[in-house]
Amino acid sequence: MAQKLRTRILLFLFVFALLPLLAAVAINLPLVLDRVALFYRAAIVQDMRSDFSDLDALLASREEVIRLLTKLPAPGVVLGTKNATTQEQIDRARLSYAEWVNLILQEQLDVVDVLFLDQDGVSRYWLSRSVDDPALKPVLEQPRRPAPHFLQAVLESKENRVLLTPVIINMEATQLNHVITLQMISPLGPAEGEDTYGAVAITIDIGGLVRRDANTLWAHDDGSYLAAPGLPDYQQNAFADYPGLDAIFSKGEMGLWSGEEEQNIIWVPLLQTEDNRPIWVGRRVKEQPLKDLTEALVIRVLSIIVVLIVLILLMARWTAARMEHYGSDLMQGIRRILEKAEPVSFEWHGAARELQQLGRNLSDLAVTHSSNMRNLRAHARELEESNRFQKEFLANVSHELRTPLNSILLLSKMLNEDPQNLTEEQKKQVAVIHEASRDLRGLIDNVLDLSRIEAGSLQTDIEQISLPQLLQDMIVLMQPQFDEKKLPLMLYIADDAPQSIQTDADKLRQILKNFLSNAVKFTESGSVQIHLQKADEPYAVSISVVDSGIGIPQEKQDLIFEAFKQADGSTSRRYGGTGLGLSISRELARILCGTLRVQSKPGNGSTFSLLLPKKCGEPQDKAARVTKSEATIPAEKTEAVPQADFSGHKVLIVESDMQQLLRVSGILESWNMEVLAAGDEEELFEALNDEPDLAMLIVFPGIVEARSFDHYQGSVHGKLSILAVTENKKDEALTEYADKVLVSPIEAQALRDAIKSLVENQE
Repeated sequence: MAQKLRTRILLFLFVFALLPLLAAVAINLPLVLDRVALFYRAAIVQDMRSDFSDLDALLASREEVIRLLTKLPAPGVVLGTKNATTQEQIDRARLSYAEWVNLILQEQLDVVDVLFLDQDGVSRYWLSRSVDDPALKPVLEQPRRPAPHFLQAVLESKENRVLLTPVIINMEATQLNHVITLQMISPLGPAEGEDTYGAVAITIDIGGLVRRDANTLWAHDDGSYLAAPGLPDYQQNAFADYPGLDAIFSKGEMGLWSGEEEQNIIWVPLLQTEDNRPIWVGRRVKEQPLKDLTEALVIRVLSIIVVLIVLILLMARWTAARMEHYGSDLMQGIRRILEKAEPVSFEWHGAARELQQLGRNLSDLAVTHSSNMRNLRAHARELEESNRFQKEFLANVSHELRTPLNSILLLSKMLNEDPQNLTEEQKKQVAVIHEASRDLRGLIDNVLDLSRIEAGSLQTDIEQISLPQLLQDMIVLMQPQFDEKKLPLMLYIADDAPQSIQTDADKLRQILKNFLSNAVKFTESGSVQIHLQKADEPYAVSISVVDSGIGIPQEKQDLIFEAFKQADGSTSRRYGGTGLGLSISRELARILCGTLRVQSKPGNGSTFSLLLPKKCGEPQDKAARVTKSEATIPAEKTEAVPQADFSGHKVLIVESDMQQLLRVSGILESWNMEVLAAGDEEELFEALNDEPDLAMLIVFPGIVEARSFDHYQGSVHGKLSILAVTENKKDEALTEYADKVLVSPIEAQALRDAIKSLVENQE
């Protein structure tokens, strides 16, 4: 176990330290490699640009040349714009000027044209240089004029300036030095805001840059190759030769084209033509140096990772051993504390100061815990003993009180229904006895319910119920009490109210019965209303009972939900009751995932609301439901009882519903049977043990489970006839132990026939 713990700690520390390292490498290494590749290709682009840096220097020097040419001596004579000048003077001045120009431009062989224009833009004088003759000479063919907008901008200038035109590609030129050119234009004569009297333009041959490297690719933005003397004659389009190149050109910025066999070309938009279209320059990239650098970098990084892994493993093993030592001491000590409640001392010498302090604190805690555990165990034994006594007491009280109460209720009911033997005064007295016994039974049931709730032993029976039907049944059940006080009881259902929910129907009925019992108790006049409405989240439905009774003060509204408490001490004297109903209702509402709310003012009545969710728990699949609520029993009606005589037979009825018990017991006593009653399974088996001459047993649904008869299949069951009442014809859970089965609700005729058959079988 210790070895496993150490291994787990080792693996945890190793992985905890290794994962960030691997994650950092996995995230950053590709980024570093991409940056290296980017820097490598940027260096290539920079190298490409350096190849063409001569063009920038050339243009800078030619700007000085054109500024020198603007210092034209005798401009009126050279341009032929001076009226007093003869043609001979013009020719002589131009010849002198040509010699001067050749003198200053004898080294600048890239200047192939010099053109002078007057202030109207008319070409007045020009010099050209051919490939065969390096001298600038007057020729008949006029050089290319600058674009009109450039020329107009120069002629309107008030200051010395030099304009540079885009690249001019003239594939029809007869001279090689005139195919790829650009022009510089500068005004003549403006100074201190004076108007210009003309312009000078020089044409510069840049074809040498294009022809210098045969491996450099030149292409237009439409993919066509630049065709010029001295360049390779490509037959196809660049887009066809390099698939995907059009996407790079469309972005208008530097891009890397990658092809098969690791063929990579960097394309850069280097020059701009006069029609505002770029000329792209392509340079092949050698990837082998980049590969070598990448491989070396990866190997170096992997080597570092291996070294770090070894170091991490060693540190993890050392740390795991230390932690395993402390962990083992801690686990053994805690086990001794928890299992035996022993005071344990944690002495960790040589550990960090924090761990030593932790050991001292744990030692003190162990001593305290040991003492507390001994006290708690003693107290738990006392509580367990007290709880056992309480359960036994409640069970005994329930049995000892409910059994005679059932007899009192049954006898008082029978006496009150026999008008021949009692006077009116006696009938009133019997009614008082019956009513007091019923109230006392209700009090006992409430106390037992409250005890079960507090003990957490109250079970739920979740099912899908129809709310309108349940409320109608409650009205039928409670209507006699309201009729006795002549109080209207009305039901209002909102249009958007939920029609069904999933909850415990019996507990819902008990809550509503408590609401309605309080309403009829504390309302002397007016009306009582039941409202079914949709509730706000998180609840789904609101069921409210609204009365016009005495009301409750604001400061007493919390008090009424406490056991044995009412809003006023005089209330119990005037209206009766113990104050358990609302306390039980609040706990039942909590069990049903809901809550209770009350709104009331003294003299203005009260509104008690139950808020429930759409669903509380899952339905249980039971063969028989728990005790039926009084709300499911229809109103008592006159029933024709057939004649029979079963004298000398004792029968035990197992039923918790008082109305059903009174009905059946009355029928059986009219047949001269001796009737006993049991309200639950415990009372049933007490009666089986106490009544050896018991001949017959009538069991109603939901009271006794079938397996409970396993302990009584011997001598008791052998001489006992069992009549089972079921709610479902297909329910075979109890019929296995029953001699006869009837389906609820049972009729008197069917009951007589079943008992007759059982009596005949006994004989």
